[in-house]
Amino acid sequence: MTGRNRNLTTWLLAYDLAQSIGFSGYALAAEIQMQLQAAPVTPASPSPTGKLLNIEDAVRIGLENHPRIKSSNERVGTSQAQLGQQVAAYYPTISLANSYRTSQSSTNGGNDHAADAFSSQASFNLTLYNFGKREGNVQAARETLDATKQDYATTTQDIVLAIKQSYYNYLTAIALVNVRKDTVRNRDLLVKQARGFFEVGTRAKIDVARAEANLYTAQADLIAAENAVKVAWVTLRNAMGTPRLPEQLVAEDSPEVVFSTNLAGARNVAFEGRTELKSFDAQKRASDQLIATARRGHLPDLIFDASYGRRHVSDQIVNKRNLSTFPLQPTWSVQLSLNIPIFDGFRTTNRVEETLHNYNNVKAQEEDRRQQIALEVEQSYLRVVETQERIRATESAARAAKENVDLARGRYAVGVGSIIEVTDAETLYTDAQTTYIRTVYDYKIADAQLARSMGDTRVGVLKQNSIK
Repeated sequence: MTGRNRNLTTWLLAYDLAQSIGFSGYALAAEIQMQLQAAPVTPASPSPTGKLLNIEDAVRIGLENHPRIKSSNERVGTSQAQLGQQVAAYYPTISLANSYRTSQSSTNGGNDHAADAFSSQASFNLTLYNFGKREGNVQAARETLDATKQDYATTTQDIVLAIKQSYYNYLTAIALVNVRKDTVRNRDLLVKQARGFFEVGTRAKIDVARAEANLYTAQADLIAAENAVKVAWVTLRNAMGTPRLPEQLVAEDSPEVVFSTNLAGARNVAFEGRTELKSFDAQKRASDQLIATARRGHLPDLIFDASYGRRHVSDQIVNKRNLSTFPLQPTWSVQLSLNIPIFDGFRTTNRVEETLHNYNNVKAQEEDRRQQIALEVEQSYLRVVETQERIRATESAARAAKENVDLARGRYAVGVGSIIEVTDAETLYTDAQTTYIRTVYDYKIADAQLARSMGDTRVGVLKQNSIK
């Protein structure tokens, strides 16, 4: 090799070594954390408000717009209307009837007889007492309304969980795009470096081919990551119940929450606070009332009826003279009835059986749900503990992978390392960054699931190491 080539080679090696040394401070632990807090990918459409969409806003939008929330709210309205129908039994029924009838009949002698009848009558009906059947139905409707309200709260918590999970998945996708961009940038520099070495004759052509292949692979991974961001946004806006919401800038994090608890304490909080269990309690109380009401079907009803009206029949004769059609003649009646059921084809007996089976069904569902809640709490609790431990491990792994890639690049720059060593180190570093980022957001999702399993409606993220 000529002296000129040796000088050029030395200059290129020094340049690449400087580049490699420059990379060494690029992404240690602080750089990895910055990766998570990097500016989000520029969306296709800017935020309409010019502000970042934070998780509180996402939850608020979801609770205002999601069709499941609207449907659950309508069910509450239905239950309120059903309660009003049962309360109506305490009020009298008043009706007004007006009628006109004309008729004609023929006798055996061939004489025709025609008559017109006019009637206008107001009726009043009131159940004075029915041995608690009315009260039982009203109380059952009240308990059903309470159960429906608890179901509404359950739907709200489900929507909040779905939004939080989608929100963190979207942030994960954005952070992974930033990692892939760095990988593409680093591999592009490696291609230029390999080409420079090949041109001066210090490296073989295979180094250039391998570096280019790795670059194209990184570019393909970047395209897939950018598409994953779009899919994650579609999922997020669907979770918010706004399928046409344009993509917006999204805030990175949510407020931290600090509280100390253990697994047994979390389980007790869940048993006391889960709205599903409160709904089952209300359903059982409603079933109790319906059972009592069904059994009272064998008891009598005390009913008061009254009516007042005016009527006339055209052929009506009083004191041997036809009455004039108008004015109509007054008529009234008052009646007090005691209706005693004797036999109704076993309808009441079977109604009692039906309500008993419904009650036992609710009890069985409640026990099943209680066991499921205990399982959800334990699983999510252990997942939070696991992910917060994995964060420390994956952070250390990413730091070690960064040191490894810096050393590999330095060795390659001074001619003692191979292109395979560099590409393997870069792949290891990219995987380590990806694992760390996923673990950070896995922790936030696990915390959201723990909050849901405990019936906690908070939006903030539990501070790491709060539970062990």
